[in-house]
Amino acid sequence: MQGLKFLLVSALVISSSFLKAQSKIVWDMPSGDTTQQRVLFRQVNNVLAAAPDTKIEIVFHGNSVYGLLKDTGYFKEQIIALHKRGVVMAVCNNALKMRNINTNRVIPEAVIVPVAILELVKKQEEGSSYIKAAN
Repeated sequence: MQGLKFLLVSALVISSSFLKAQSKIVWDMPSGDTTQQRVLFRQVNNVLAAAPDTKIEIVFHGNSVYGLLKDTGYFKEQIIALHKRGVVMAVCNNALKMRNINTNRVIPEAVIVPVAILELVKKQEEGSSYIKAAN
């Protein structure tokens, strides 16, 4: 009977630690399409409303990098608000280079990562769930 009690208590402890584990999500955003970006920001806000402790990183590459520039970003208010809630906005340095965009044009709320694909892989290896942004 002692063994059974121990197993039950152990199972409860393990399952409760899984329930309390923080979710981590990495979003892949390659599109410069503002409709897709609007959907992405709505989805991120929905996740944070339901699970405020979720750790989120959005990786911008391809034409989406224009959304994180000081002079061309369309969703600055949403980005700033999400940044204040702990969402990491990562922009691919390779995508910036390919478009001859100087890194000083990137908004201060963003972090620059060397290669978007490697950042996505790294986050998945660290336990983040991968989501491809789409509408």
